[in-house]
Amino acid sequence: MNAPTAHCAADAAGTVVFELAGAPGDPAAASELVLRRRGGRTPADEVRLRLTGRRAVLDHATPLAEGRWDIVHVAGHGDREGQPVRPGTRDVRALVDRVPGEGPVTVRVPYPTADGRLALRCWVRAPHAEAGAIHLADGAMTVRGVLYGAEPGHGATAEARLGVGPRESGTASRTHRVPVTGGAGGDFTFTLPYATLAERPVTSRQLWDLWLLPRHGASAVRLARILDDVWDRGNVYVYPAHRADGWLAAPCYSGDNNLRVRLDPAD
Repeated sequence: MNAPTAHCAADAAGTVVFELAGAPGDPAAASELVLRRRGGRTPADEVRLRLTGRRAVLDHATPLAEGRWDIVHVAGHGDREGQPVRPGTRDVRALVDRVPGEGPVTVRVPYPTADGRLALRCWVRAPHAEAGAIHLADGAMTVRGVLYGAEPGHGATAEARLGVGPRESGTASRTHRVPVTGGAGGDFTFTLPYATLAERPVTSRQLWDLWLLPRHGASAVRLARILDDVWDRGNVYVYPAHRADGWLAAPCYSGDNNLRVRLDPAD
């Protein structure tokens, strides 16, 4: 049986409407679209959407945990696993330049996987530090952004944390902090000199995760860029590298759209 194709449209509130291409199936078959979170093992990691004719609606009020959700079509009660759904047209224009409302920042972006299936990338963050423009000059990066769900206050800092990989499991974590300037409406700015991160010899790739501490003693908030229609910035947003004596440095994004600094040996 050929895998079905679904067109979809997402709005800024988090509702996603799916419509299967082709003729509707048997109304008595209780056809559904099922969303399954990758790596999930609890009942909350599966959400079932009843198809009315060819149409199914994921309402913005339906809770989805942060992660990647695969979408399958279940044709009836005897079909447990279902079939993967192929992506049709995706209308995600409403997600561009989005300004979130009150409460947790929730983002849902339908996207095509590398092997040709339809999936949904979901973020749920409260508070959330949205990275904006990044200016590169004089061996440093200046980041401007907006903090949602909190306000930058006295003692606000940005923190770079060296990610520890499996080969470095015995390595003590390293962090560096720089001051943050806050503005109206949650605006923030900070400048991070690369040399601060490269105080020790750079002999292999280092990935420094960036966090925002809104005020003295506050919990850290991950810096990310998620308020648009880009589901994976890892290979899309590429910044020029700064070359120094023995190392290269550049901002980058992870596959989850979290902001980082990448250090590499110069050779």
